Amino acid sequence: MKIVVMGTGGVGGYFGARLANAGYDVSFIARGEHLKAIKNSGLKIISELGDIIIHPAKASDNPSDFEIADIVLFCVKSYDAESSSNLIKPIVGPNTAVIPFLNGIGHIEIMQKILGKNSVIGGVAAISALISEPSVIKHNSAMQMLKFGEFNNVISPRIKAFQEACEKSGINNNIPKNIECDIWQKIIMICTLAGANCITRLPLGACRTNPATRHFMKNLAEEAVQVAKAENIILPDNQVEITMKQLDSLPEGMKASTLPALEKGEKLEASALNGAISILGNKHEINTPAHKAVYAALSPHENGLN
Repeated sequence: MKIVVMGTGGVGGYFGARLANAGYDVSFIARGEHLKAIKNSGLKIISELGDIIIHPAKASDNPSDFEIADIVLFCVKSYDAESSSNLIKPIVGPNTAVIPFLNGIGHIEIMQKILGKNSVIGGVAAISALISEPSVIKHNSAMQMLKFGEFNNVISPRIKAFQEACEKSGINNNIPKNIECDIWQKIIMICTLAGANCITRLPLGACRTNPATRHFMKNLAEEAVQVAKAENIILPDNQVEITMKQLDSLPEGMKASTLPALEKGEKLEASALNGAISILGNKHEINTPAHKAVYAALSPHENGLN
C-alpha cells in the first residue's frame, strides 16, 4: 500500500509516522524549514504512547515526485483545500482514496470538483498534536483516532485495506455507519471548542468551568445542531448533550488549532468554521448569534499578520 501524506503537520505527521513505523510505504509532503529538517534528520514524533523517528523519511514539496497513491491523507488547512487538491492530481489514480482530515465545512465539495467524486471519501481525525519545531511533532495526549468511510457507507476494499493498515500501526480507528453524521459531529464540536477558545483566548478548562462561557459554548453547539439538521444531517436527538459531554472529557489545556494560529498571527480557518455556520444559518433562516459573534471577532485576524 502506497500512502502519501499531503500536509505533514500535527495530524498528517503523527498518523503518517505511525503508518511508516509499521512498515508501510509512506511519503510526506511538507515545505520550508520543516521539509528541510525532515530530509536532514527524519520525522520525529514525541508521544506518551511512544516516541517514533522515521529516518530517512521520503519527503518532498512536490507530490509529482511520488507514484500514484493508494491512500492520500489530506491534512492541510481548509483555506488550502483548492490549491492542495490541484497539487496532488498527478498522484490520484482511478482507485486512489483521498481522505480529508480537515476542520470545517465546504472543502469536500471543492475536492470532489477537482479530483472526482469517487476519489474523495469522508474522514474525521481526533488528536491534539502540533509541530513543536521543524521535523518534530508533539502529541499532547493519549487521544488519537481516525474515522473514515465511503459517502455511500459501503465498506469497500480500499476502506478495509486502510483499516487493516491502521490496526497494524496502532492507530485507533472506526468505520462509522454514516460518515456524514460523524463529520458533522466533529464540525459541531470543533466550532464550539474553537469559538470558546478564540473569543476568550483561553484553553478549554477555563472555558467550560466558567458559567457564562459554558452557557455560550452550549449556545454554539445548539446553533450548529440546528444548522446540521436543516442540511438534512441525521444526528441523535441529544446531540448538544453529546457534544458538551465530549468537551468535558477533553484535557483542560486543550486548544482548537485556531487558537495557536491566532496567537502566532497565522491565517485562520474561521470562514470554514463559525463563519460557515453563520452563512448556512442565513440560508435556512436560522438565527446564529453566537457563531456570528465569534466570526465577527476573528474576521479581522483571518488573513494573519505574516
